[in-house]
Amino acid sequence: MSTVSTYRRHIDSIHLEICIGGLSYQTEPHTLLTYFEQFGTISQYNFTSPTGGGYVFICYENSQSVDRCIANRPHRLDGRHLYVKRALPFDPEYPNEHMNSIRDIMIICNSLDIDEEYLKNLREYFSSYGVVYACKLCHETNYDYILVEFADYDQVDRIILDKPHHFNNQELNLMKCIATNKKLMNIKYSSKENSVIAKDAIDINDDQKFLKYELNYKNDLAEKSNHHISEIDLANEVYRLQNLIKKLNEDFSIKRRQLEENCCEQLRKLNEDADKTHRLQQHLEQEYTNLLVEHESLKHENEVLNEQYLMTELENFEMTSYYEQILAEEKAKTAQYETEYTQILQCLYDNDSPLPSSPHHHLMSTSQTSLSPPLPAIPDDDDDD
Repeated sequence: MSTVSTYRRHIDSIHLEICIGGLSYQTEPHTLLTYFEQFGTISQYNFTSPTGGGYVFICYENSQSVDRCIANRPHRLDGRHLYVKRALPFDPEYPNEHMNSIRDIMIICNSLDIDEEYLKNLREYFSSYGVVYACKLCHETNYDYILVEFADYDQVDRIILDKPHHFNNQELNLMKCIATNKKLMNIKYSSKENSVIAKDAIDINDDQKFLKYELNYKNDLAEKSNHHISEIDLANEVYRLQNLIKKLNEDFSIKRRQLEENCCEQLRKLNEDADKTHRLQQHLEQEYTNLLVEHESLKHENEVLNEQYLMTELENFEMTSYYEQILAEEKAKTAQYETEYTQILQCLYDNDSPLPSSPHHHLMSTSQTSLSPPLPAIPDDDDDD
């Protein structure tokens, strides 16, 4: 693929174009194009800086390739995180909008009839572009607007590309919710509305504004003095301004490199923090796994102890029942013995016989008689003789 671009912007291809920033100065054009060809066929491209770095505009053959490229963010090439977004056409009414990436839009309220139902329906309308975090009514110094917050800045870019939007049979006056747009709207809707002031109120580029002011000032002096500038003076002025622009560009390049280095350093620290967080997560997951194993072991041990407890309770219940049965039998025997004793006692009373001392004594005697072994016979002395 040739690195010489024949790219030209066309209005009908605005949905097919992406803008790539944050490139390394060591990245070759062929390497960059090869990387982004994995998402689809590239029809046109443009490198803003022939020496590397800067911005690159790539145009795909279809919108599906653009969607795949955006969906696969973040992109990283040659050790650099690339800033990738849909390319927006320049809008002179909102001159800074195409350069800013933001997740919010604001809709100017031309009607006071804004209620919760209106905001709910408006949120449903924009939900077709993705997740909507909030849709609420806000107030600025000289106007009211509806703030719609999205989950991704790409949703806002697609909404800007799809303008105009019509809701409730009215065209929505929407724009990105950035400081310059707010400032412009405040001036536009103020009592001292002035289109020239509105344009000058936005500092698109302070250096360019200074040059414009300086040129206008010199032109005014020339007109007042009716003095015609000579060709030599004009050439000197052009040369001076060229040197000034060159110096401003050099300063801008230095500041941009410093910002890129700072961003790279911050990204490096973020990557280190991410690695630490990942290691901590792995450690916590391992601890969690160990705790789960220990929990299962203790749970099993608890189940075994519970079974042993239930078996012990069952054995205790059986033994208690057994001894209670024996006790009941012994009580029944005792009651029977007392009845027999009473009968015998009655018979003895009737026959006027001597009485035993008590039924317990009788029982004990009976028990001793039955339990004592028979005494051995004592030999007679006469028999020995």
